[in-house]
Amino acid sequence: MAKPLSTTSDTAVTEGGARATAVSALVAAATCLFADHGPDGVSLRAVASEAGVNYGLIHQYVGSKDDLLRLVCRSVSERAAAQVSSDVDLDSTVDRMFGTGPTDYVRMLTWTLLQGRDPVELLGRSPALPAVTDRLDPSIDDAATRVAAMTAMALGWQVFGPFIAAGVGIDDKDRAKLDHDLRRLARALLGRDPASPAA
Repeated sequence: MAKPLSTTSDTAVTEGGARATAVSALVAAATCLFADHGPDGVSLRAVASEAGVNYGLIHQYVGSKDDLLRLVCRSVSERAAAQVSSDVDLDSTVDRMFGTGPTDYVRMLTWTLLQGRDPVELLGRSPALPAVTDRLDPSIDDAATRVAAMTAMALGWQVFGPFIAAGVGIDDKDRAKLDHDLRRLARALLGRDPASPAA
């Protein structure tokens, strides 16, 4: 039986899917490589190789290294916003933001800022942080400040946790308690959770 000829729309869908797959692979590879070496220490050729994508397609699909870096920041922040919106409660959001150590994204962001890139140009307003603010009690008039403080705690703990613990004299056996207490303080900073049954 003869295979039917594909239509223009079939080709466009296939090409669009291939482009989306390639861009997704580039974002994942760039996140890991930028986390390990910083954006300045990674070539677009290395990102393409790690992603298994033809090097020439980076410029066609994404653009420059700075464009790719912005795409990584935007993609991760949009995924985080979706996660925050689907979290059962603020406790889940705080736990995810504190994590269990620095994520590739946090390590990449640290490198990026230390290498002198402008955070406004990288992401502008994060989709994730307003999603957290939207989860707070609407009667809180300093919600953005509270979210900023909790985020600073979470990111600082991810990056500097072992250093901070050692600096305040907490050894490894008591580190879990310190982590628990910091999360408790972060939750308190955000105020009562309107989504919780006790609200």
